[in-house]
Amino acid sequence: MIRKSVITTILTLASFIAMAQDKPNSNAKADSVIKQVPTEIIGHTQYNYAINGKKQTSEDVKARLYAYAPSKAELLKSSRQTSLYGLSVIGFGISGVGATLQYIDGSGPHHNLNGAYVLTGAATAFVISSIFHGLSAKHHSHKALALYNQQYQ
Repeated sequence: MIRKSVITTILTLASFIAMAQDKPNSNAKADSVIKQVPTEIIGHTQYNYAINGKKQTSEDVKARLYAYAPSKAELLKSSRQTSLYGLSVIGFGISGVGATLQYIDGSGPHHNLNGAYVLTGAATAFVISSIFHGLSAKHHSHKALALYNQQYQ
């Protein structure tokens, strides 16, 4: 009988091979610099992308960045950091709820709050992790844009 680990390994490798076949939009043309244009919307600044003065969607910009190898590597790093950011936020939420429940449960006559303290420490670690991964994702996405624009300077 085939072990579960062998089946898991085969399925994991198959998913990586299938993912390697995915190609971004090849219609992207590298013709000019991508600029971020700030737009004020009711007291909030939003950044849009423009190429040759024409507004572009984020999908068009991603296609152009994926078509250029150095910026593609940075976008992949940004994507990974964004995923880790999401996992850290989920971990913070779960450990925060767990710490609250442990505090409520342990505040009885014996006052055993060790579980609450451990989960509070985990929640703190997840907050620090989410800040780090969020800032790192932003850094890599800005670096991808800078690398793309560098070829035109």
